[in-house]
Amino acid sequence: MSEAARMLFATAIGDAEQTALLLDASGTPLAGSYIDQRGRDISGEIGSALSGVSTEVSRSMRLLSIGGWTAVVVETDAATIALAPAAEDAVVLLASSHSVPLGLVRRVLSRSVALAITWMRHV
Repeated sequence: MSEAARMLFATAIGDAEQTALLLDASGTPLAGSYIDQRGRDISGEIGSALSGVSTEVSRSMRLLSIGGWTAVVVETDAATIALAPAAEDAVVLLASSHSVPLGLVRRVLSRSVALAITWMRHV
């Protein structure tokens, strides 16, 4: 992955305790990074765990007859995880410290999706 791809979401994230990834439909990281507490980039592992998530969420939304999906946000004691669809069945994942307000998480996720879609059009 190029440095430009790795830094794609830097302007959206700013100084917040957050990290973002763009994953294709099979979970392969296309842009961004996910650095664990030991300083290792675990983007591939995260992508593998989330492969097919866009398809599953879309299927669930269809079965529940509640329309297309725009975002899924999960709050835990350790972090807030937000997912949103991008272009071509890709997904943007945003992981935030639990101390980051949910409104900021949603705003950064929206900005990250816009960056991802624009980037995918030009790659």
